[in-house]
Parts: sequence; structure tokens; C-alpha cells
Amino acid sequence: MWLLLAFALIEAGGLVWLYLAKPISPYFKLIPPSAVVSSYFDQTSLIEILKSNASWPPITRGSGELKSWLARTKLDRPEQILKLFNDQMALAIDRNSTWLILATVKVSSDVFQQAQDTAEQSLKQNYNLISDSYRQIAITQVKPLNQEEGRLFYAKVQGYFILANDSALIKTTIDKIIK
Repeated sequence: MWLLLAFALIEAGGLVWLYLAKPISPYFKLIPPSAVVSSYFDQTSLIEILKSNASWPPITRGSGELKSWLARTKLDRPEQILKLFNDQMALAIDRNSTWLILATVKVSSDVFQQAQDTAEQSLKQNYNLISDSYRQIAITQVKPLNQEEGRLFYAKVQGYFILANDSALIKTTIDKIIK
């Protein structure tokens, strides 16, 4: 009996050590509490999986729409945009289909700004880009020219890049980062 108790305590101590020693994701505290689904993913690995499983039904369904959207954005090489960010990213979705993607920027501010300016020039061909300021942070709304729906919002805050489909959610996330 004592041996079993000692073993349980040692195992519990090991689990506590692993929990405390393991680095927490940089996005852990930024995920909205209302999220029903949240996921951390490695964007480089995800892209490789998508490329190698191109005939998988969920991928083929979304592939056409993604290609159409990329054609409308007029972005030359969208894969270059992903190289601005660290591999680990986070996605959170709530009950109202509001979603948020978080990434950390791995390049200097100048390189990021140059890439952002280039991407925005391409986007302006088919989208309205409306800038707003919240707590001295620029939030850009990407709105299709021909429709009211389908708006996106993005901002860069203290090394984080935030992309969301809801302005209130992006502002709440900015508040969490600034604290």
C-alpha cells in the first residue's frame, strides 16, 4: 500500500514538473474565453500536409475557393507572407462563427512594414482597406468592393499579428496584449 502511494506521489510530482517546465504557448492568454474551439498549429507543417493530400475531399472543396480568393487579392506570392511569421500560430472560433488567428512576427519591423505595404497595394485592386486606430494601434479592415459581407480585420501589436472577422474581438485581443 505504501509503495503504491509513493509511486502515485512520484508520478504526480513528475506530471506537475512537466506542466511547469513545458513552455506555454505565446497565445495561451490571448485566446478568447468564449472560444469553443482553439488550436495551435505549425503553419509550415500544415501547408506541407495540404500540398501532399491535395485530393483529400475537405481540401479539394476548400482549394477552389482559396484559389479564387488568392486570385482576387492579386498577391504575387502569398507563401512569402507566411515567411514573415513564426511557424506556430493559433486559431480560435466561438459559437457565433467569430474567429481569430494569432501569429508572432519573426522579421524586423521594417521588413514587415515593407511586406505589408506591398500586400496592401495588391489588395486595394479588389478590396477597400479602411484604417482605424484603437489605443494607438492601427486596425485595418479589408472589405470587398462589391459586397457588405466578408470583412476581415488585422493589426500588428507588440510582435503579434492578429487576423479576425470581428472588430470587437480584435480590440479585445489588443487589450490583452497591451496589458
